[in-house]
Amino acid sequence: MTNRTLALSAALSAGLFLALVGASCGQPKCGAACAGCCTSTGACVGGADATACGKAGAACAACSGACVDGACASATGGGSSGGGAGGGSADAGACPGCTGCCDNGTCRTGVASNSCGTGGATCANCTTQGKECFSKRCEVRCSSANCPTGCCTADNQCFTTTTTAACGMGGQQCVRCQANEACLSGLCSPLDGGSAMDGGMGCSQTCAVGCCDLAGVCQPGTQPSACGTLGGPCETCGLCQPNMTTGGGRCR
Repeated sequence: MTNRTLALSAALSAGLFLALVGASCGQPKCGAACAGCCTSTGACVGGADATACGKAGAACAACSGACVDGACASATGGGSSGGGAGGGSADAGACPGCTGCCDNGTCRTGVASNSCGTGGATCANCTTQGKECFSKRCEVRCSSANCPTGCCTADNQCFTTTTTAACGMGGQQCVRCQANEACLSGLCSPLDGGSAMDGGMGCSQTCAVGCCDLAGVCQPGTQPSACGTLGGPCETCGLCQPNMTTGGGRCR
């Protein structure tokens, strides 16, 4: 074999070696060097998918629910939360059938200020926002500061309309007047001669659950075209959420 032939053979061998090395570059090795998880074929993948969940080079697992931080999340739970991430994205699929909020794969009731939410969305910590949880939403508490001319209902609404079902002023807690009383200027006052002195607003004095339309007729208050509660004026909105505290509905 001539020197030229030997040189050509060596060059071809070196090129093949470099090609093989180059082909393997960029393919993460499985084991400790893999930040995700290792598949059955030895490939290193991200480890954030429910079909291949894991981290730190562990074997990939197939989750029945969601993969959260490299671990299969449980869809069972209950009780109080240690606090959720306020304003986070929805834990899609992590808490199937959850009517409250999802805390790292655990379904919470969604009514606590440190774990507030609904529809399986990530629990929000209202306290970090300076708010409280009302009707599974983080809201600023109704008070004299933001409701100076009305009263505050049990579900944190500011009611400025004179009604016997929600009477008060100055941001105080709304009260329900007695059958022989009318709400006048935010105070429950005795009826005069059996007639409600309400300036003609008869509906507001008799509609204890729903809302009053422009014609003064008491409506159930649960429809988007006539949404409201406690004898207040009906509102028109895209979504009228049933008010489990006072009856009727509330625009969302």
